[in-house]
Amino acid sequence: MTCTQLLNSVGLVFGMVGVVILFKYGPPQPNLETGVGFGLEDKNVLANGRTVQEHNQDIKATKKHYSEMSKLGLALIFIGFACQLWATWI
Repeated sequence: MTCTQLLNSVGLVFGMVGVVILFKYGPPQPNLETGVGFGLEDKNVLANGRTVQEHNQDIKATKKHYSEMSKLGLALIFIGFACQLWATWI
């Protein structure tokens, strides 16, 4: 296998992994709005025994995770295309 073929294959793998990640974590994302209803404040206890504040923190952490993973997916796709472009120039 030549260097060009190897670089092209690496680019394809990066692209495929990036697409899978973007498919799972990219837009459209689930509803990640904070709060659970009108009239509930941070210290109100929900049916599951957790407070609204704890619920909001979980939603913010999930939103951050989705954002980071979608950026990773886009970066892998970009790196994959860059490897393939580089392989054509060699």
